[in-house]
Amino acid sequence: MYFIFEIAFSSPKQYIANLIRAYAKQQNMQMEVLQTPDKIVLTFDKDDKKLENFLLGLEEVLPASLFLGKGKHYFSDERPAVLPETKPDIPLNIAPCPTCQKEMFDVSSRRYYYPFTSCNHCGSQHPFLTKYPYNRANSSMKFLVPCSECQEELKSNALRRDYPLISCIECGIKLRMVGKKSERMATNKGEYRKLFEVSGRAIASGKSVLMKTLHGYRKFFKAKKSTSNILLMASALGFNKHLMMIEQEFNALLSIERPMLRVATKSDELKELYGSSVLVKYPDDGMTMLLAKEILSAGLEYVAYVECDSDEEADFLVDFDVPINRQKDTKLFINQDRKFFISGERICYPTKAYQPKNRVTLAHDLACVEVEDKKIVDSVELFDKVTTDEFYILEGEEFESEHPNEVRFKQYEASTLSVLVEHNLVGQKAIGVHFDTNLHFLYYNGKSVIDAVPPIPFESDNLWEKIAILREGSDRLVENYKKAYPDVWERLDRLEGNIDIFKVTAIALGLEDESLEGISAEALSFLGKGGIQIDTRVKDNRFDNYAFLSSIMSYQLGGVENPYMCYSIYESFGDYIGEIVPQLINKVKTKTVVLTGETFANQSLYARINRTLGIYKPLMNINLPIGKESAVYGGLYL
Repeated sequence: MYFIFEIAFSSPKQYIANLIRAYAKQQNMQMEVLQTPDKIVLTFDKDDKKLENFLLGLEEVLPASLFLGKGKHYFSDERPAVLPETKPDIPLNIAPCPTCQKEMFDVSSRRYYYPFTSCNHCGSQHPFLTKYPYNRANSSMKFLVPCSECQEELKSNALRRDYPLISCIECGIKLRMVGKKSERMATNKGEYRKLFEVSGRAIASGKSVLMKTLHGYRKFFKAKKSTSNILLMASALGFNKHLMMIEQEFNALLSIERPMLRVATKSDELKELYGSSVLVKYPDDGMTMLLAKEILSAGLEYVAYVECDSDEEADFLVDFDVPINRQKDTKLFINQDRKFFISGERICYPTKAYQPKNRVTLAHDLACVEVEDKKIVDSVELFDKVTTDEFYILEGEEFESEHPNEVRFKQYEASTLSVLVEHNLVGQKAIGVHFDTNLHFLYYNGKSVIDAVPPIPFESDNLWEKIAILREGSDRLVENYKKAYPDVWERLDRLEGNIDIFKVTAIALGLEDESLEGISAEALSFLGKGGIQIDTRVKDNRFDNYAFLSSIMSYQLGGVENPYMCYSIYESFGDYIGEIVPQLINKVKTKTVVLTGETFANQSLYARINRTLGIYKPLMNINLPIGKESAVYGGLYL
C-alpha cells in the first residue's frame, strides 16, 4: 500500500519537482517524484514513520509558485509510473527559494547579505549564462574559483549538488558603491550589510540609487508622481494598505516567479502618485530583496524604480564587475481565476520545445536551437552556429542567415500556432483573433493560417488628409479639431514613420504614457458601467484605423472625458470582435477560437470578450506570453 500526495502544477518547468527530490535526499526520505503536464505526484511507503515530519518540513522548504495549485492525498495498491530524474540543463531566473533566503538573512551564514545566493532550484542563474550548454565554464562566473567550503557543498548539500554557479562571500562576486565624493567596497559580511543599509537610507532621504541588479540596471528613488515608474513594495504587509487586490494577485506577486502586475491603487497617497492603477513588483532577486529590507528599516513601505542603462544619472551607484545578460521582465494578467503572461522573457524563457523537424526559428531576438539533442528557446546570442534543414524567421527581423531554405513568417501566424500547440490542437480547424497594434481575424484550416479579415493598412504620416476624405463631413471634423486642439493637431501633423494606432490615440488624448499601456491604465480609472460606441470600421467589416480615430476626435470635441473614452475603446473592440467571430464560425464550421496579442490583457476588453464569445471558451497561451514573444515557439509548427 502506498501513500500518494498530488500537487496541481501547470508548468513544464522542473524546479519544484527537483527541489522536492533534493529535499528528500537531504532528509534521507525514500520516495518517488513524478511530474505530469498538470501535477506533481509524490509516492511514499504508507508505513514510513518519517512521513508526517517530512511533509511538515516540505511545507517550509517549498516556495509559493504561480503554477502550484491545490493538493490532495490518497492510498493506492499500485505504484505510479516513475520517470528517470533529469539533471537541470536550462538556467532559472526566479527569486531565491525559502532556504536560500534564510541563508541571506542569517548572520552566521557564509551568505549573509550575499545577493547572489542561489541553488539548483532557484535564483537568478540565467543572467550569468554566456552560451549553451549550461555549465560554469559557459558562464560569467567561470573565473571565480569556489572556496573549500563551497567545494564541499557541491558534494554534501543536496540542494547545491554539482550546482554550476555556487559561490559565497568568500569566493564570489564583490560589490562596490560609488557616490559623488566616496567609494566603498563590500568584501565581508559587515561591508555587504553596510552597503545595502547606506543605499536604503539614501533613498529614504530623497537620493537616487542606480543599482545593477540581476535583471539589469534599475534606478531606485522615493515614489513620485508619474505613470512610467514601477512600484516596488518593500513588505507584503503594505499590500492591503496601499493596493486594492484580489487573493490571486497577492499570491502572484509573492510567488517565486515574481511577475509584474498592474494593480488598482487603494491608499490616498498612491492614488495621488499613480492614479487608479500602478505597475507593481515585489523584490525579485537578491539585490532588490536586501535593498527592500533596508528600505523598510529606513521607514519606507515602498519605493519606485525605472529600468535604465548603466549611464543613468543618479546620486549613488551600486555595481559589480561580472557581466550579465538581461531578460525582459514579464507582465502577468489576472482576471478572477484566469491568468496569463502578457509579454516578456523572464519566467517563460528559456524553455524546451519538442518538434521532430530539423528547424531553427528566430523572432524578437529569441531563437529555438537544438543543443545536445534538446531544442531550447532562448536569446539568440546564447547559441553557437548550428546546421539546420530549415530556418524560419519572423518578417521584419534584421538577421542575415544566408540559409538556402529560409522562410519568413508573420507574427499572427506563429502566435496562433503557439496557442494550438499548447492546447494540443495543431491540425484542427480554428478561428483566430490577433490583436496587437492591428486587429486580424484569422482562419486556420489545419495546415496554414489565413488572414480572413485583415485590417485596413494604417500610416500615421499625412494623417489629417486621410481622415478628411473618410466620409462626408470628415473635412469639417478636421477643421474643428484643429481649432479646439491646435497643439495636438500640430504634433499629429508632424508624425513620420510607422507609428502604431495606440500611440497616436494616446497622443490625441494627451496621456502622459503615450502607448497601449497608457490607454489601458486610463481605462481602469473609469468606475461606471457601459461605454459609448466608437467606430471600428467603414465598410467590408474590416477594422479601419482612420474611422476609429475620427470617432475618438468627435467624442473629444463633445467633451467626453479620457477615462470614459479609454474604457469605451476596449468595450467597442469587444463588441466588434464578438460580432465578427460568430460569422466566421458559421462559415467554416469550427467552434475553436484562439485569441493572441497583448491588447487582450485589458480588464474591460477581456470582460467584454467573455460576454460576447464566452460560449466558445476562447483559447489563449498557457505558459507562453500572449504577446510577440510567443512567435519563436509557434514558428516551429508552421
